[in-house]
Formats: sequence, structure tokens, C-alpha cells
Amino acid sequence: MAHDAADNREPAGDDSPLSHIPRRHAALSAYIRSSTSHDRASSDGTLSCRPTYEDDPPWEEVRNFDSEPEPSQVIPGRLPTSNDVSANRPPGMPHPSTPRDLYENLVRTITSNRRVDLSTLFEYHAAFPTLHSTASFNILIRCAIRHASFGTVSQLLHRMVQEGVSGNEETRALRVRGLVRSGRWGQAWREELELMRGGGQGLPLSVWLELLGSVKRGAIMDNSYVRPRGQASRLQTPDPSVVTGRLHALMDHPPLPVSADSGEPHPVQVVHAVVRALLVAEQRREAAIEITKRYFKTLPRELDEEWRGACLGIIDLHMALGRTRKLSEHFAALKTLFAFLEMHDAFRPTSATLFLLLQTLAPAKDCGRRADRLVRSFENRWGTDIIDLKVCRRWASLWLKQGNPQRADAVLHAHDHLLTAHTQSMAGEEPDSLRQSHWLDVHRTSRPSRERWLWRLVRRRIWGEKVRRSGQAPSRDFLSNGRGNVQLDGQSRT
Repeated sequence: MAHDAADNREPAGDDSPLSHIPRRHAALSAYIRSSTSHDRASSDGTLSCRPTYEDDPPWEEVRNFDSEPEPSQVIPGRLPTSNDVSANRPPGMPHPSTPRDLYENLVRTITSNRRVDLSTLFEYHAAFPTLHSTASFNILIRCAIRHASFGTVSQLLHRMVQEGVSGNEETRALRVRGLVRSGRWGQAWREELELMRGGGQGLPLSVWLELLGSVKRGAIMDNSYVRPRGQASRLQTPDPSVVTGRLHALMDHPPLPVSADSGEPHPVQVVHAVVRALLVAEQRREAAIEITKRYFKTLPRELDEEWRGACLGIIDLHMALGRTRKLSEHFAALKTLFAFLEMHDAFRPTSATLFLLLQTLAPAKDCGRRADRLVRSFENRWGTDIIDLKVCRRWASLWLKQGNPQRADAVLHAHDHLLTAHTQSMAGEEPDSLRQSHWLDVHRTSRPSRERWLWRLVRRRIWGEKVRRSGQAPSRDFLSNGRGNVQLDGQSRT
């Protein structure tokens, strides 16, 4: 798939648009100006732009949107209408009396532990056309994007136009998110660039952050390329050089000023987005580290739990992105981690941090032994809570890679113990809707079904090693519960 990249030009001087970033983000603009490459880029002004919109969101463009096929559509056919839905509402969903009720019912259903199909949500929404609102459409669009149902996103925007429901800045940002994650960054950028030229204003911060995103890797098919056997190829993340060009273009067009009470993203979210883009781009790791350090130096002495977690999320980006498969990357990651941890008393690594560090040990021949030392050192320093189910699974996989199924089996027993404790702690716990709704805005979240499947693969590999080494297969029950009588350092792990 062809990707749009920006043309290079001379660096901006003192009148760079970065100087106009609002005071709330002034520190960030300084970080970016001093950390990014001197090669600047701007969008190609000669690009042929499609008709764009004059207010939020792009209604005229939505009306005329029929030239590009949608790459993926989870829900076949068109969206349901009030005439398609029977008088009886979907079971288990309450009857709303106000637009606010409808919106809150949708949020409650989406964030509940019970799995609900997208079609059920759309039918429920269509059953009450007089209660439709911008908020109800926005939550459905967020959900459709999260499920990579990009054709449905377009249909929802069309439905808003047909019903005369006005959009807002969130709708505009969500539409850009849908285009970016479906591999149409160039289209989104051209439309936003045309809007900036026509209106004489910059990008809203929420839209600017969405343009820092990337395609939802593996979620949709690229119909423009079909392999000889007729198999469509899944879209992959863009080349780092393309990401670099996009980042430079966005640096030339900083977001509009925002007020402290505007509800715009917190600066830590802006730093997270910029650091992520830099780590994915070509040779920008040092710039990402510099931006992170400068931001951490501005932090107050006291951080609440949410702020601290967001900062740790930035640290985890440095562990996960842009690293090659070399053992030297493990030591570089450790050095970066401890440099960040020393910058604030509230910082301590999480199980996610340890999980990502274990991944950097894969190239080592003695990866299992090194994993043992790493996990034990983290456990001794930060307690047993640093070890969770995913850490145990990767720990066991590294022992298997080293060729020691007995040690891997011992780690598996530790997993069974953690699983029991986790199940007991989650019993009767009510879901936090605000916390759970966050998964709608991220590319990927851990899925219990996938984690169970990965653990089954580990168990199968252990079972296969036992068959190969002893010539006598263990009980098939091992594959379902992973139990056995394996010793680690002379003591059973339970």
C-alpha cells in the first residue's frame, strides 16, 4: 500500500509554528523543537484534495463519500433503522426516556463484562430515533473503530447527516481516527490541511493527536494487493521513514491553544503520543528519550495514581517500541528504565514493564537463566506483585527456548497459583465504567481469550518436550490444567 510522505524543506526559524503552541504545552513544544531532526517537512500543496467541510465534522465530505471502498466491515449490509427494529427492545437493555438515558445505557452495555455484539448495540440505538444525540453517535463510532468496523463508521456518519444530528470536535477527531487506522492517513491529512487553509486556524489538539496514530496493524485487509493464490494481504504499520515524514508535517502545524478547563487531553497524553511517534520513526530514539526526561523534570513532587500510571505508560513505550532483536537492546532498555525511575520518587515498574523487558532477552542463548535473574531481582526489589500471569507465561517461554522444559513447567505452576488468586480477587468486583471505557481509544488491549490460547501453546510445547525426551507422554489433563510434579531448585512451585 502506498503511503504519503512529506517533502523535506529548510528548518523553521524563530517564527516556527511551534512557538504558537499554547502555554499549557509550551514545554512540550520546546522539547520537540530541540529534539527532532533539523530536516523539516511540509505537506505537498499540489495534492488534489477532495471537497472538504466548513464546520465540524466534514458533513459535505460525508455526503459525497462514495469513491473509496471501505476496507473492512464487521456488520454486513446497512445499519438498522427504526423501521427494521421490532417494537421489543433487545433483551436485558433498559428502555430510555431521554437522550442522556440512551447514551448512558450504551456506555454501560459497552463497558460491562458481558460481551455484546455490535449489531445489538446498533439495533438498540435505532429503536429510539427521537433520542439520538451527538454523544450516542460518538460512542458507537468509538466502538466501531475499536472493532475495526470502518465501513460502519462511514455509515454512522451518514446517519448523523440524514437525521440532522450535529457533530462536534470529538466527532471530527473520531473520523480522523477511523481514516488513520484504516490506512488512509493521507486522505485525513489532506482534508485537515484544506480546512486549515480555508479557515485560517490550526488543528484542534484532539485531531492533531489522532494524526499521530497509525494503521491498526492486521485488523483489515488491503484489497489493492492480492497474493497469487487469491489471499488478501493484511495492512501493516507504515515504514519508519513514512512515520518520520508525517511527524515533521505535524510539527509544522502544531495544535490550537487550549484552556485549562476545556477538557482537552492532559499534557502527559500529548507527550505519550509524541514519544510513541518518535520511537516508531527512523532513528528518533534519542529525541524520544530527551522529550521524556524533560517532561519528567517538570513533574510536581506529588502525583495521583492516574498521573503516575500515565507516566509509567510512557516509560513502557521505551521498553516496547523500535528495538531490534539483539541482546545489547536488553541492556540499553535496562539503562533507560533505571534512568527514568530515578527521576521521580513515585515511579516504580509494573508487571507490564517486566513483561516487556523479558521480551528483550529472547535473542540470548541462555534466555531462561537470564529471565530467572531478572524476575528474581525485580521481585526482591519491588515485591511479588511485579509478577503476573503474562510475566509467568513469557518467563516459561524463555525457559522452553533455552531447552529446559522442567523449569518452564515450574513457572507454569506459579501461573496456576496466580490464576487462582486473581480469580478470587476479581470475584464480585464491580466494573469501573470510566476505566473500562479507555479500551475504546487504544489500538490493542489484552484479551483473556488470547492469553488463555497463548498459555495453551506453552503447555503444549512442554508436553511435546516431555514426549520427545522421555518417550512417554504425560497425561492429557496436563494440557488443560498444566499440573505436574516438577521440582525447581529442590522445591515444588505451587
